Amino acid sequence: MHKLCGYCYVVVRMDSSLNDEIISHNLYKGSDALEKFIERIEGKLLNIQEDLSEPAEMIMAPGDLKAYNEVTECWICKGPFLKPVSEIVQKLEEAKHNLLEIKE
Repeated sequence: MHKLCGYCYVVVRMDSSLNDEIISHNLYKGSDALEKFIERIEGKLLNIQEDLSEPAEMIMAPGDLKAYNEVTECWICKGPFLKPVSEIVQKLEEAKHNLLEIKE
């Protein structure tokens, strides 16, 4: 029967230009490797969720805005691509603000 005795992981961040960088890594050996792995990975998950919750700046090269305004389908799933209407975005932001006030 195999018993877990160690682990190793690497956290890599990649931006929209496909540039990547190693953010952190961890190597551990010991009889409590499973517990240590769960503790570490849950901590990393919180960091990643916090990082992803901040809006990123949209990076556009010359000509990208024109292409963005003309696109009609998602380049990943090929499904229809609907752009948000500014009035709807404003209403969603207001609803989000109201929910945050209620939560507090």
